[in-house]
Amino acid sequence: MNHLKDFHPRSFDIASNESDLQYYTKHSVPPMLDQGGYKAVEALYHTLIQESDTILDLMCGADSHLPTNATYQNLIGIDLNPQALKENTALTRKITQDINDKTDLPLKDNSVDYLCLCCVFEYLRHPFATLEECLRILKPSGRIIISFTTRFLPLRATALWQALESQDRQGLVKVLLTRAGFTDCDQGEVYPPEDQSVWKDPIYSVVARKA
Repeated sequence: MNHLKDFHPRSFDIASNESDLQYYTKHSVPPMLDQGGYKAVEALYHTLIQESDTILDLMCGADSHLPTNATYQNLIGIDLNPQALKENTALTRKITQDINDKTDLPLKDNSVDYLCLCCVFEYLRHPFATLEECLRILKPSGRIIISFTTRFLPLRATALWQALESQDRQGLVKVLLTRAGFTDCDQGEVYPPEDQSVWKDPIYSVVARKA
């Protein structure tokens, strides 16, 4: 199947010539979530995920954004930065891998209940290959949770992502998920109250299921 039908051939190009490993080794990356946004993502995860579930946090960084008052028995993290993985103390298994360089995930078929991508979908250079791998490792009826905010790294986010408005990005995510084989795509967004000083950026999410 030609998943890239209707997409410009450079839709998933980025502005920087550096590899992900080179870039994230050289540059300090600011947080993509403010305090309120963090709590919003944490609440979303709390609503859907049980402590007994097997979870993969893809491109997890140093924080998995899961509720800190819960203990997850099987929380796997994949990231290219070994130092970030070391700092992420919630993980029960840590895998060093650059997803944009090697899209194959080192996990068995039908082995994961939930797959989380928080503020990283905009950096996927091969989204179809990555999503097909996500579908493969999810158990039947397992879910993928994709969340993002208005912030991103301009040198690393893909061209198409930067060309779209936030709600159109939700539409893009749903198209990519559907073409990769996911079903029951559900989208949502939460906006900060006007009187909040620690929450400025809305949070957008798309949740989909493996049939």
